[in-house]
Amino acid sequence: MRVWSRVALLFIFVVCAPILSADHFRAECPLSLVDSTPASQTPSQDFDLSPHGVFRNGTLVHALRGNIMTTYTINDVGDLQVVRVDPMNSLEGREANGGVAFGNGYLYVSSEAGLEVFDMRNVRAGGNAPLLVASRAGFHYRRLAVNGTKLAGLYPLYDLPCYPLPNLSLPCSTQVDLFNITNPASPTLAGTIVAPRAEVIGFNDISFNFGFLIVLGDGALSIYNVSNPAVPVRIVRNETITGKWLISNGTDFIGVGTDRVISIHRFDPLFATTQLTRVITIPSYLEIERANAIRFHPQAFYDDTNARLITLIEEIDPLTLDPARTIAFDVFDFTVDQFEGSVERIYEDVTATLEDEVKYNPLAVGAFVYVVGEESGVQEWGACNAATGRIELDSPTFLICGGTEIHGWVTGTQKIVNVELFLDNTSLGTAIVGGPVRTDVSSTTPVVNWRVLNVNLDSTARGDHLLRAIATDAHGQRRQFAFKRLFFPGSPNNCSIPRRRAVR
Repeated sequence: MRVWSRVALLFIFVVCAPILSADHFRAECPLSLVDSTPASQTPSQDFDLSPHGVFRNGTLVHALRGNIMTTYTINDVGDLQVVRVDPMNSLEGREANGGVAFGNGYLYVSSEAGLEVFDMRNVRAGGNAPLLVASRAGFHYRRLAVNGTKLAGLYPLYDLPCYPLPNLSLPCSTQVDLFNITNPASPTLAGTIVAPRAEVIGFNDISFNFGFLIVLGDGALSIYNVSNPAVPVRIVRNETITGKWLISNGTDFIGVGTDRVISIHRFDPLFATTQLTRVITIPSYLEIERANAIRFHPQAFYDDTNARLITLIEEIDPLTLDPARTIAFDVFDFTVDQFEGSVERIYEDVTATLEDEVKYNPLAVGAFVYVVGEESGVQEWGACNAATGRIELDSPTFLICGGTEIHGWVTGTQKIVNVELFLDNTSLGTAIVGGPVRTDVSSTTPVVNWRVLNVNLDSTARGDHLLRAIATDAHGQRRQFAFKRLFFPGSPNNCSIPRRRAVR
């Protein structure tokens, strides 16, 4: 009897272990807004006047937004440091939905003005502005992909004015143009892949994986050998994989997206085949008390270093079917098993975005995620594997004259031992960290309060100022985890005097 008890106990432990231990393997806690560079208000820099994108270039980050190229240093603390701001007066494109790609130090932009190439290799501190090295009229694309000496361009099917039904002679058709960019200053059209409407109907998106060209359509996903771009050869056609847009890391990761579902595939370069590994869906609870429908934004980013997929959730304008506003980041952690049964799911983290606007072009750089805001400019969001938190102060009117407390919350994978508060670059002191755990914040790590006492900002000069909070964890990692841009009206209006209570 005792033996059977032990066997039964062993059976229960072995069979149930994955389920019982699932809660110990959870996705990272939510992103937090770390810093931002406000959008310029001058007419020449409006967001809708040109294509946009964010690109990693060695130790720099380039952000193209509204005909302006802003270059940042990669800062471990998390404070955005602008290296230079360059108006790209030579950029002729004025189409916000244009195609943009970056490779080998060159920026490729396509719009109604054609294909333009800019040399970015010396865009740095002490360097020069982006240099226009090529302009080719007549090449209008909304999807660009670059790999080595090859550039692919596509005007996608779902942006056409009519739909190319199979076996019908309609004026609408899609094709992928292949350019030789051995000399980026002289891009040469080398070949074309025309969508066979009887088979794949039309092309929606393109990417390069291990040098193979991946082409996604409404009828199939196709893989082409373009080693000789003049004679592209289709080597795989998979009718079971269809979608509207692609996510790719350029090697073994392929995500095929629709409005509600993203299927994840592993690309095998040996046999040039794909294998389905996961299917992830949009969180339905985000639709509660929301009149407009929601969907995945077609621009997403796969972070190889941290094995996570960074997506955006947006509302749909019911009149135009364009994005109405971005409501959240939806981040999927591929180091976590895809167990179901909880909200949020253990492999997923949903973080509400700030500013009522549409956001574009997420890019992970180290512990931070950059994104381009339609109104807010370039924002930097920090992941909680370093630190995340909030400054709970919305306006100087909540400050008490003569000295007041500024507080918030913070958490991280490692214990947070110190929080420093700065106004611009001036220290306001070290915070007291601790107290009751905050249960109102969704996080897999303990969330604690921090507060700085007797902060006197009564004489702060009139104008915009940046309030920054920097945390240090038990391993000595120091990260900016929150900020607030506050407008101070100037003394004596930078604070409020509490009303005295009547004494009876």
